[in-house]
Amino acid sequence: MATALGTFLYQFPLFRPLPRSRLEELGEYAFMRRYQRGQILFMEGDPRDRIYFLTSGYIRLVSTDENCSTQLFLYEKPYSIFPYVGLFKDEYYRFSGETVTDVELIFFPTDVFERLVQDAPPILIHLIRLMGDKLYEREVRCQRLAQAHAADRVRHLIGILIQDLGEPVDDSTIRIPCPLTTSDLARMAGTSRETVSRLIQEYRTAGKLMMKSKTITVTDPAFFSV
Repeated sequence: MATALGTFLYQFPLFRPLPRSRLEELGEYAFMRRYQRGQILFMEGDPRDRIYFLTSGYIRLVSTDENCSTQLFLYEKPYSIFPYVGLFKDEYYRFSGETVTDVELIFFPTDVFERLVQDAPPILIHLIRLMGDKLYEREVRCQRLAQAHAADRVRHLIGILIQDLGEPVDDSTIRIPCPLTTSDLARMAGTSRETVSRLIQEYRTAGKLMMKSKTITVTDPAFFSV
């Protein structure tokens, strides 16, 4: 089992600097689990006792504001690591994690993973670069989603989802395979479901995208570029 988990871990770029023998050793501390759609992995404020490595399916990280209003924060796709924010520092999760689809993942106890990072400089450097890139992306996205007009926010949001979750269908078409509802889009864009529904219909009519069974297929990616 440890050997099999080591093989799975090698698929994550974070672990590729390590020799296979070291990955097999790490496999002894790793756990693989499957969860069904709609299950909660952890709640905001729970002890941050696990670091997750997603091998299939989609995860949604959710936070709440001061008024306890739900705010969608981020979607994670296969071969993502979460949550790495607060590494070596946070005692509790900053977000809640829930499954959007059926998922399969690997997790380590947080203390095991943090010891690994301390003992493996290539992994630490990779994580620092990853966090730096994510912080820059978040800064740009906050600026984009602070646009005064709802139409601009929705358009830029779709562009962000293309970057985060999009998979090419052909040279000019990108599919966002993670299931998304108009309510999800409205909460992320900070506008009403009715506004999102109207804009999606406008994009459909203009030939910019298609939306069927919660799946968005973008036929004009340049229009949504951020």
